[in-house]
Amino acid sequence: MPATQLSRLPRLVQQLAVLAAVAAAVPYLFFKVLWLSGSTVGMTSAADAGEMHGTRYLIGNTVTVAMVLVAVGLVMALTCRWARRVPGAVIFILGAGAAGLLAPILLGLPLGVVIQSLTGADTQPADQGLTPWVFGFVYAGFCVLAVAMAISVGAHVVDRWGHLLTAPPSAPSAFAVACGAVGMLPVSGAMAYWGVMGPGSLGPQGMDLPAQRTVLVVTALLGVSAFVIPLISRHLALWPRTAWLVTWTGCCVVVLQGPTQILLAQDAVVQPLVVVLALAAVPGGSIYGLAVMRRYLQSRPNPDSAVLARRGQNPSPPDQVSPV
Repeated sequence: MPATQLSRLPRLVQQLAVLAAVAAAVPYLFFKVLWLSGSTVGMTSAADAGEMHGTRYLIGNTVTVAMVLVAVGLVMALTCRWARRVPGAVIFILGAGAAGLLAPILLGLPLGVVIQSLTGADTQPADQGLTPWVFGFVYAGFCVLAVAMAISVGAHVVDRWGHLLTAPPSAPSAFAVACGAVGMLPVSGAMAYWGVMGPGSLGPQGMDLPAQRTVLVVTALLGVSAFVIPLISRHLALWPRTAWLVTWTGCCVVVLQGPTQILLAQDAVVQPLVVVLALAAVPGGSIYGLAVMRRYLQSRPNPDSAVLARRGQNPSPPDQVSPV
């Protein structure tokens, strides 16, 4: 394949990701705008319609509309020629939000739907007030949006910072490991239990269907994997970028899923155990994830120095390394 075709292929894929993101957002935004304007489409009863038009749901719908618009805007922006001028902190924050919120849905929901179909379980979420076809439209759109963001953000990160990802993440300080253990492992264990056994009276209510519980299991697996991978990095030398992807995604999921379950609690009734786990997971996962990144950036070898050494030339001083 000619070099020009190789250079065009990633851009073509990113353009397709933009189209997919827009197509995924349209049904979601359509329903949200209808509900914000007072429509009852997709609702199962007049009582549910009245609740949907309450202050809590009006604020929630407005915020989620803004979040989807930002997500689509990010996917579009990263295909532009000036994308490299976007501050790294913006990519970091928006990418973390997307990974933490959408990864469990993308990885868990399709498998959960298959399991639910094979087991013949009821497809109506308990006491959610919306018809099943609305959930189908909305969450299918979430999955497509997640794929589009993964393609767009992933391509940008590899293009802009791929030269840094030459080795898997390594273990941070003992303090960071302790924070990660306290914050990440309990919430992962609880999610695994609720995913397998059901939420019962202590877990996130309304997560009773196999499709929903599979999302909880995936959340648990990502959390445990993110904690363990830096501790066994010497065994993952052949897959550095995969190790980084799982670690990054898992830390973001651990940090964001607890607050998400609190904000989306069924009937606004938050289970105390969910709050306790979230209070530990947010700082614990944040400290651990940031410490892993900091440790790696401080200890990684200068790739330019290694190349120059093989050529018999003097390497550049550390402060001349190209900035991220």
